[in-house]
Amino acid sequence: MGAKTLLVTHKLDTIGEMSCNPAFGGIGKGHLIKEIDALDGLCGRICDLSGVHYRMLNTRKGPAVWGPRAQIDRALYKKEMQKELSATENLELMSAAVDNLLLGRPTETAHSGVKFNCHGVILESGQTVRAKSVVLTTGTFLRGEIVIGMKSTPAGRIGDGPAVGLAKSLDEAGFKLGRLKTGTPPRLDGKTIDFSRATPSLADNSPVPFSFMNDRVWIEPSKQLKCYLTYTNKAVVDLIRNNIHLNRAVIRGTTGPRYCPSIESKVLRFEERSHQVWLEPEGLSSDLIYPQGMSCTMPEEIQQQIINCIPCLEKAVMVRPGYGVEYDYVDPRQIKSSLETHLIQNLFLAGQINGTTGYEEAAAQGIFAGINAVLKGRAQPPFTLSRTESYVGVMIDDLTTFGASEPYRMFTNRAEFRIHLRPDNADLRLTEKGFRVGCVSENRWARTRQIRDDLDSCLSLLKDFKQPVCKWRTDLDRPEQTSTALKSAFEMIWRLFIG
Repeated sequence: MGAKTLLVTHKLDTIGEMSCNPAFGGIGKGHLIKEIDALDGLCGRICDLSGVHYRMLNTRKGPAVWGPRAQIDRALYKKEMQKELSATENLELMSAAVDNLLLGRPTETAHSGVKFNCHGVILESGQTVRAKSVVLTTGTFLRGEIVIGMKSTPAGRIGDGPAVGLAKSLDEAGFKLGRLKTGTPPRLDGKTIDFSRATPSLADNSPVPFSFMNDRVWIEPSKQLKCYLTYTNKAVVDLIRNNIHLNRAVIRGTTGPRYCPSIESKVLRFEERSHQVWLEPEGLSSDLIYPQGMSCTMPEEIQQQIINCIPCLEKAVMVRPGYGVEYDYVDPRQIKSSLETHLIQNLFLAGQINGTTGYEEAAAQGIFAGINAVLKGRAQPPFTLSRTESYVGVMIDDLTTFGASEPYRMFTNRAEFRIHLRPDNADLRLTEKGFRVGCVSENRWARTRQIRDDLDSCLSLLKDFKQPVCKWRTDLDRPEQTSTALKSAFEMIWRLFIG
């Protein structure tokens, strides 16, 4: 959009770091990635340059609820993301910690609920950085605390400190804060796993790119990596139940993600079931395996025992333990549909700070907040999307209307108009809107127009080509009929396959 932008982050070398699952997309989440790409966001294009296992989920159902998903090479994703950002015009990167907000009196045009006007940030060093708009994307760092067993350590993730000063600033400004938690599984040494005893899951032979700008992904289909499936058993249940008193995260009772629960939560709720554990590769040049479904905050020695109870993991070596993260978030009912806060003018919030969970939800809010931060700085009307036209609109409406009593995750069943909001038509729904506000490039808009024109030409051809019903039924290998009524190809497709 041509705005001069400063990205402030704790460490420049962790830009593009995938803190948890080495994957993007899925059912509902894949829709968000496609919508981000339609607005010229980055993550879809970077996934097409770094995926190692692409698969379209939920294809047994209609295309409206298909879920594009990819296992990602962590190192490659980070490399490509940092390369893209370093080449972005008007973007400056700074390694620093934001400690406070630079606040002043609200402008005369502000409504009565506004308490302050944000015109920059104060860094931990004491340096001030002035800006027309500020976007906070604190992730799990806002007064973050890592929990393993009965031990807790102030941190946003392993190796990175929390944002304590910023949390105090938001508290003092009058925001209603809450506490949520999430978790990540232990990482395993792939060389110590007996994959022959697990069920392989193959990638798609014709991977579908996330980005509408790409006709194919970077990797050859035959070179994609496999994922594997195994299950927990009664030994896992017994081990967790006998040691649950050693789990501080469970004792505290902080609300975690309902749809991505820890293995402890699964055992406590569904003791009689065995649970899936997906063994997912972390990259082409890495031996690390991510056991999806094994998020765990038990003591390290217990985690290793749990792993060795699972079929095909009896000899698996844990490289890094799983852990939980508890962190502060802002009740999202305190933000507008533009993601600007009600209390502070020119301050925008995006990601886990609004009570969501997942890369995709955070990225969708990030691009949305970024667009509106620029528009606010230029005194232009905000860019908004309704829940009738996008999954991004559904998410923002849910958050700003109902809040988030638990980490919010996107699902297709949250969208009332999901039959229309398909992942494959996100460009037709949103790219023109993005072009009008200035966030979409000329190249992307030209490509979208070409796709739209080609679709219109195909539809016109289907509607113009007509022949008798009896001839159609013969051509389509259907039971014979004597009707000579003329029907178009479009009408027959609708009648036989849709209507």
